[in-house]
Amino acid sequence: MAKSEVPISALAMQIVQTALKPNCSVSELAQLASTDPGFGMRLLSVINSAAYALPNKVSDVAQASALLGVDGMKNIALGLSMSQMAPIGPDGEVLLANSLRRAVAARLLAQRMGLSKLSDECFTAGLFLETGLLALANSNLKLAGEVARWPAEARPVHERLVGTTPHPVRGAELARAWNLSEHTTQAIACHHDEEPPEVPVARVAWAAERMAAVFEGGSPETATANAIAAAAKLRVPSSAVTELLERLPQLVSDAAAGFERQVGEQVSYEDLKLQANQKLVELNQNFQSMVHRLERLLAEKEQLIQEKDELHANLEAANKRLAQIASTDGLTGLFNHRAFQDSLKRDLHRAKRSGNPLSIILFDVDHFKRFNDTWGHQAGDAVLQALGKLLLATLRQGDVPARYGGEEFVIILPDTPLDGAYILAERLRILISKLRIKMGENTLEVTSSFGLAQVVGRQEHDSAQLVEAADKALYAAKRAGRNRVVRADRPFPEPTG
Repeated sequence: MAKSEVPISALAMQIVQTALKPNCSVSELAQLASTDPGFGMRLLSVINSAAYALPNKVSDVAQASALLGVDGMKNIALGLSMSQMAPIGPDGEVLLANSLRRAVAARLLAQRMGLSKLSDECFTAGLFLETGLLALANSNLKLAGEVARWPAEARPVHERLVGTTPHPVRGAELARAWNLSEHTTQAIACHHDEEPPEVPVARVAWAAERMAAVFEGGSPETATANAIAAAAKLRVPSSAVTELLERLPQLVSDAAAGFERQVGEQVSYEDLKLQANQKLVELNQNFQSMVHRLERLLAEKEQLIQEKDELHANLEAANKRLAQIASTDGLTGLFNHRAFQDSLKRDLHRAKRSGNPLSIILFDVDHFKRFNDTWGHQAGDAVLQALGKLLLATLRQGDVPARYGGEEFVIILPDTPLDGAYILAERLRILISKLRIKMGENTLEVTSSFGLAQVVGRQEHDSAQLVEAADKALYAAKRAGRNRVVRADRPFPEPTG
């Protein structure tokens, strides 16, 4: 980009930002345009070009601004900014010509459909349909030029094949980032869809894409038939399509001149039709078949990737479920003995690193054998299940309840001193004593005995000694009459330092 063009681009974007503000006036935009003679000259050059087809030449920036209005000024500023995105050189000329072809076709269509008030917005929407490719040119001009030279309808397929984002997707993302109108953004996103969008501006741009495609490779006859079919969905007759296609090449050159750019010699529609001999038609048919095969292969590839991702997700879920089953006691839903041992080793290691206390609560059901002997093993299972539900509903997140074995339960309490463990154990003891478990016509009442122990300090902690300390406290509770909480007589092991 030449140095003289930098301030023009900056001013153009300033005009766009101002035009997007509520209550923006034409005079405000005209004043901005007048601050830079270069921009003013470019503005007059564009509005006086054949692309705008005004009956009289405009020689004053204020007059041009009044004729254009807020939206027209915004659209021309956007066009000037966009034209400067196209690099200088052969690839840039192809990219710019493709963009201008869509813009001019969109304006002609809008006027033919009686949408003159939308013609400027349709011009801008058409101009930005290829923005995704212009953005790609900034990072990979060779690839952007390669894609731009492919027949228009096959460009998204080619982009997917080479692993780059299709230009409708990239262009719509840029349009949102630049705060372009929702209509223009939708036009960019949908211009390769099979069916036209509902919004008028986007519908016009969709049909303009197919008109531009007539001049961009493949079979002109096939592309013309596609353009006529697209226009028919907009209730534009085929005769009007032919007329627009005949005018399009010259108007593209005129539009480029308005932006002070070159786009090379544009082949007329008549010459284009003369080039469509039988050999080209056959080549195009082969090309179309190849494109359709590539589309099928891409669809199959994407389906395989999706199925692979789904399979991976299912395997992950299955592995998680297997791990959960392997670590869960089937009767109570709590961790089993092995999972408890793994969790205790992990939490003791953390306690060593942090120096924070860790406590455990070991408890069992008083006179558990009596439930089995009196009412059968189903009664014992019901008691254990009730205790499992109680623990899961009562404990805080981070506490680790487990079935230690038989009628014994254990709870790991990270970052909890012995006093805190005692308060929780007392609460659990009272809740358990209030349980009433129905077994047919009988109601079972339960009590439990609790033993507590803790570790503190940053030294190595032995899990077996900790459990043994809690177990001794539990048996002390039983010897003292059951249904009570007993703490280990001292912190285990003693703090160091």
